[in-house]
Amino acid sequence: MDRVMSSRILATGDSLSDPGAAMSARRPFPLRTLMVCFTVWLIATEVLIFDQIKFDAKAELLEQAARVLPEPRVMVPTERPSNLPSDAKMERL
Repeated sequence: MDRVMSSRILATGDSLSDPGAAMSARRPFPLRTLMVCFTVWLIATEVLIFDQIKFDAKAELLEQAARVLPEPRVMVPTERPSNLPSDAKMERL
């Protein structure tokens, strides 16, 4: 009879304010949920790390390629080209 009484979570006369009743009413820790969350977090972290490694490698290759290419040489005109007809006179101010 004691065994049947101890397996009950709450008896009809028990109150919820009783600490012993509250301890027996708790569900076990959801270990499976914790394992799933940890696995998802681990996979996401690995993806982010590998993505950063790939980005760094591509940035390094781009910098090396930029160093190998010759510098662009841009000719900057000292005077604006004239759109006037060839027989017109221009005066400098």
